Amino acid sequence: MELKETIFIIDDDPIQQRIAQIIISKYNLFDTCFGFTEAQKALDFMQENINQEELLPDTIILDLNMPLVDGWDFLNSFEILVKNLRKRIKLFIVSSSVDEKDRIRSKSYPVVQGFISKPLSAEIIRSIK
Repeated sequence: MELKETIFIIDDDPIQQRIAQIIISKYNLFDTCFGFTEAQKALDFMQENINQEELLPDTIILDLNMPLVDGWDFLNSFEILVKNLRKRIKLFIVSSSVDEKDRIRSKSYPVVQGFISKPLSAEIIRSIK
């Protein structure tokens, strides 16, 4: 049985989400794609399904600049949550931020696999699989 790969796109911009979903679908990069415009909803989903690995993502792409719970808040909560997960989840920050401080700060989080500048492309998404 082939394992299905799931990606979560956490970005408050529905247009950026849709672009990512179109690229993922067009090039069959992931089997399942979930979009969250609110980071807290993604955290809640993962917490509620903590023991159901098949429902958890294999990869997360996370925007930094969001209202309410921003990307940094998400990372702080995710670092606690990930300690209780058996599944290893790859997480990439995808941001329009050009501030080098954001890039440097992202390296202080062990869960962050990389920092990607928007816009997304098929090559970028393919490279994070």
